[in-house]
Amino acid sequence: MAKPNRRLKRPDRLGRLYKYKSVVDEEGNEKILTLPIEKTIEDNYVYLYRAMKEDEYYLIPQDSCFFFKEIVADGEVVGFATYRPSTIDENSLIMQYFYVLDEFKNRGLLEEELDEATALFESSILIQYPSHDMVSSLIKHKLARVFDDRFVISKIPFVVPIVPVMEAIDGVYSEAYPYGEKIYRKLSLIYDLDLCAVVGLASDTEENDYVKEVDPDAEDTNMNDYNIISLPLRIDDVKYGCIQKRKNDADLIDNTYFKKVRTLLDENDEVIENWLSIR
Repeated sequence: MAKPNRRLKRPDRLGRLYKYKSVVDEEGNEKILTLPIEKTIEDNYVYLYRAMKEDEYYLIPQDSCFFFKEIVADGEVVGFATYRPSTIDENSLIMQYFYVLDEFKNRGLLEEELDEATALFESSILIQYPSHDMVSSLIKHKLARVFDDRFVISKIPFVVPIVPVMEAIDGVYSEAYPYGEKIYRKLSLIYDLDLCAVVGLASDTEENDYVKEVDPDAEDTNMNDYNIISLPLRIDDVKYGCIQKRKNDADLIDNTYFKKVRTLLDENDEVIENWLSIR
């Protein structure tokens, strides 16, 4: 086990990458052994583990990853990122978690990691459940752009679980939500800075808000036909009061929210398309 308060040194300034293992059982079947995220951190990066606990950084219990990558700055391991395959896009990996020590949070390490991971894995990277501060960092480093002082279009796609709209404004944190065993996810480039939410719009021919009565497994159900917003993260509510903002948002209350978002995007369609095409 690593010494509790001593940061791991990387004189070559390169972070180590740990990956899943593929084994064959006695019957000749291949089995994938993923990496337990919290245990990996607790056993090997005690100072990061303690800092995470102090920050109340949330990890889904028993969550695992296919790749665990160190974040290095000034020759020391100052954080980590984890990745898993995407079921939405087979050519992409999902960044499940990204964490760095407080003193390194304004160093552009997220953007460096996105660049490194894209090249290393030869895959597009999707961000799972970005926090407000992560989106702000993308804006700062020109990977996302703000429209109408509120709505963000990101060059890095976001992935969030699909939940009924009313539950997303009802005050339940994502960390406490009973998702169940089968989780459906939506891909989106849109983020609302006021509500600290990823916004997923229905397909162009539909205008339905996702509600609890919808059966995702029904033969005639297309999950892309529904508008959604993501549940609030606890850290975003503590810092930005997003739960109360959701409850007080006039457009959410009178059911015009998604129409207004779509109108804003339509009005800026050419600008957005041109900007997204710039690499």
